[in-house]
Amino acid sequence: MESENSYKNGVLNFSGNKFKSKYFSSFFSFLFLPFLSACLIIFIFNGSLNATDSVGIKNNLTPEKLIPNLSLLKLATNEVKIGTYILNIRKLEVASGTWIVDFYVWLIWENDKLNPLNFEIMNGALDFKDEPVFDTIEVEGRTFKWVAHRIVSTITNDLNFKYYPLDIQKLTIELEDRELSLDKMKYVTKPDENNIDDLVKIQGWEINKKFSEITTHKYKTSFGYDDGSNEDGLVYSRYIFGITISRPRFSSLLKLLLPLSIILSLSFLSFSLSPDKISQRISLGISTVFTSVAFHINLTSAIPQVSYLTLADRLMISCYFILFCSLISTIYLIKYVDTQQLEKAERINRYLGLFVPLSGISIIILQFFMF
Repeated sequence: MESENSYKNGVLNFSGNKFKSKYFSSFFSFLFLPFLSACLIIFIFNGSLNATDSVGIKNNLTPEKLIPNLSLLKLATNEVKIGTYILNIRKLEVASGTWIVDFYVWLIWENDKLNPLNFEIMNGALDFKDEPVFDTIEVEGRTFKWVAHRIVSTITNDLNFKYYPLDIQKLTIELEDRELSLDKMKYVTKPDENNIDDLVKIQGWEINKKFSEITTHKYKTSFGYDDGSNEDGLVYSRYIFGITISRPRFSSLLKLLLPLSIILSLSFLSFSLSPDKISQRISLGISTVFTSVAFHINLTSAIPQVSYLTLADRLMISCYFILFCSLISTIYLIKYVDTQQLEKAERINRYLGLFVPLSGISIIILQFFMF
């Protein structure tokens, strides 16, 4: 009789464990899809990750376009109108923040005493500059000089990788006159006249929008001209034309979240194993840690070392924390297994099997709304 009861109890315990194991296996095998879906929704619909939305590059016609060159009549005697047209972007090196650009730049002014041709590229080196093309423009009896150059230059910009690999970067061309300070010459521009050729492509990036602006830059020196009028330094007019670029969202999302989802899902599957399967659970946890470290190194190898945490760093640190909690949960169950408190261990494992994955997913989602 006792042997028969023992046999029945054994069958019931085996069936119960089999049911629980099947239940948790189904739960965690299905957990991958909600996790990936949640992250997809965040990346697709969360605009806070992007400084600007992707927009087409368009020209907005103004009423002044109806009368050719009418806006030139507004030029003051010390003002020079400037514009840029980008023909080609040959290479963008993210690690150094340099890119090679081929562009036209033109200058229009009226004052015969001005010579704005001695401009320089303030954030780059000049690789090629062809001979200037001269022309004149007649508007209501006033004569304006027109000069155009074709330039190839290697530009350097300080790139921001805070949201890497979903970062948006600004590439700018900054021009300034070499001799004429702000009191002698000032740049003006019309944003709709500055543009980019439709054939311009940057491998691995999408061009979102263009912008142009006129700023001033103050030098804390008189460059040796100590005539008493420039005690605080010299101020020069600076022209800036730039574009914003971003990585393709879908491919960046896939390369980031798919491996991360697989790593975490494998870690969560350890809760579907019986608490007494200590060695298997620890082996699974340690293997996912090694995999996540290798993935982190490969993910951040494409950018230079920076002094702040990128989005990729924050996600991977969150992943490490979740894997650590999973391993700690397994170690915590050992004391119940060693004291033969299997029923209590099963109950705690069931609660941890729900708490750790849900908390982990919440931590991952939170990273997209921070900073």
